[in-house]
Amino acid sequence: KILYAASTQSHLVRFHQPYVDALWESCDVMLMANGQDVDFPVGFEKSLFSPANLGAVLRIRRVLKRERFDGVILNTSLAAFLIRAAMIGMRRRPRVLNIVHGYLFADPPRGLRERLLLRCEKLTAKQTDRIAVMNAEDLEITRRHRLCRGEVRLMRGMGFRMPCAGQESEHPVSPREQLSVSPDDWLLTFVGELSKRKNQIFLIRALERLRCEGLPVRLMLVGEGTERETLEAEVGRLGLAQSVFLVGNREPVFPYLSAADLYVSASRSEGLPFNLMEAMACGLPVIASDVKGQNDLLQASPGSLYPPDDMDAFCRAIRSAVEKGRRGCGVVSYPTLEAYRLEAVFAENLQ
Repeated sequence: KILYAASTQSHLVRFHQPYVDALWESCDVMLMANGQDVDFPVGFEKSLFSPANLGAVLRIRRVLKRERFDGVILNTSLAAFLIRAAMIGMRRRPRVLNIVHGYLFADPPRGLRERLLLRCEKLTAKQTDRIAVMNAEDLEITRRHRLCRGEVRLMRGMGFRMPCAGQESEHPVSPREQLSVSPDDWLLTFVGELSKRKNQIFLIRALERLRCEGLPVRLMLVGEGTERETLEAEVGRLGLAQSVFLVGNREPVFPYLSAADLYVSASRSEGLPFNLMEAMACGLPVIASDVKGQNDLLQASPGSLYPPDDMDAFCRAIRSAVEKGRRGCGVVSYPTLEAYRLEAVFAENLQ
């Protein structure tokens, strides 16, 4: 009897559905997340240290005692910590696998918040039997700080599916036409949650500098999140309403990637970013911040990495790409990407 958990139902659906379906063939699998179509809906508060999460811990503990799971598979930092915290002091607890999609702290930690996050992982290490991480830096962090009781494994993500031929044709009007982006404009695109960690505000400010230099660049941000109002205010302050487009969540995402000329990322921290793999699968030129997860994917590939938050380096990379004139889908080949496909990692991950 297995509990499969994450902070949100959408995370389970997007990244884990094939694994849940496979486990159902031999196990009784039950889901816990913030959502309606799960066995145990839990209203996790976004902030880890919100007092409301104490009530969530108490509810989780009651579920664990009543259901007597044999194993728990944890995903996302928030759910992973709160569920393990609920196990502290339990006489009989299930075995725990924590799938780390990217620690939200560096080593050494930067600032009080990151020190607290590392402390939370140390506090629940005794409630963690196995850990799977997705990049080399997190593997080193787990081993150095002994964040679990047993095996630590490096996995190649949950696996992604290559874009299906013909997906773009399902949209009779392309995103470029919808946004009135001319063929002469260079459309920079990023897909991801609108958050401080994803750092879209850096991309907006960089775009303003590049346009002041005369480069015909525009920016499309695909996704939703808590930073939307902040980003919209910055777009207004910089007078970029006709150049920066916040288009919200979009499924399928491939028509929006196929509309792009360059894929850009300013993330401050990642695990093994799905969005970057999808952009690479489309053959888009990539310019990304040199952080864990992103450098795992691009260090042996033709993508361009720049120091995080380095505006000069990012703008140089964009100018260089425009000067070379190589743009759009199918321009770049990423041979190493095959190893991260769902078909390549599925059987190994199930073990």
